[in-house]
Amino acid sequence: MTKTILILGGSSGTGLHLARHYVAEGHRVCITGRRAPDLPGALFHPLDVTADAGVLGRDLDGLVAAVPGVQTLILAAGYLQRGPVERLDDSALRTMTNLGLLAPMMLAARLKPRAPTPLKLMLITSSSAHTPRPMEPAYAATKAGLDMLGASLARDPGIGKVLVVAPSGIATPFWTGTDEDTTTMLDPAWVAGRIVDLSSGAFKYRHARLLRNPARVEVLETLDDRFRPVGQPG
Repeated sequence: MTKTILILGGSSGTGLHLARHYVAEGHRVCITGRRAPDLPGALFHPLDVTADAGVLGRDLDGLVAAVPGVQTLILAAGYLQRGPVERLDDSALRTMTNLGLLAPMMLAARLKPRAPTPLKLMLITSSSAHTPRPMEPAYAATKAGLDMLGASLARDPGIGKVLVVAPSGIATPFWTGTDEDTTTMLDPAWVAGRIVDLSSGAFKYRHARLLRNPARVEVLETLDDRFRPVGQPG
């Protein structure tokens, strides 16, 4: 069955690899971002998330109107931000939380009542959600919040399957312009493939980490549609 899939942040990296996969499968795919990717068969809707929540709301309203019938929302947007908290100004903090947490919440609120089938969510967070890091206070907090958003929405009977995946560093343009060593990081195509694998099958909620050295998958939690761990008696 052809589905309408919206990928928030699909211009490059893992989001673009996921878009290629779903376009190849014949689905209707819309990508958002600051620049259009070279991907025939996919729609592109420009979206540049800023520190202004009011502008974000209006932009998301326009996105939802432009792409009706979304059945799957994939959050693959990334925003590099490092430094101790006193060096992150108010605008930087608002942009981080708007992109990483407020935008997915607002989109879920808008898409859920409009979806032709129960809305499926695929949220790509980060290993920073599980590891406190002094140079990534807002980033780590936002990713941890996104983890909890997915776990909470999975318990909403009006929401379909929810997949939360936390990769441990991906070698993408996210790191361009930094001195970060990406040689041991995960390949974005591999990450996309594991996300596709993890999203298949019968479950209500699945939370997994993608680890490196060696690259591997660790499933932390899976719930069935009665909100209890798979394999455990009622």
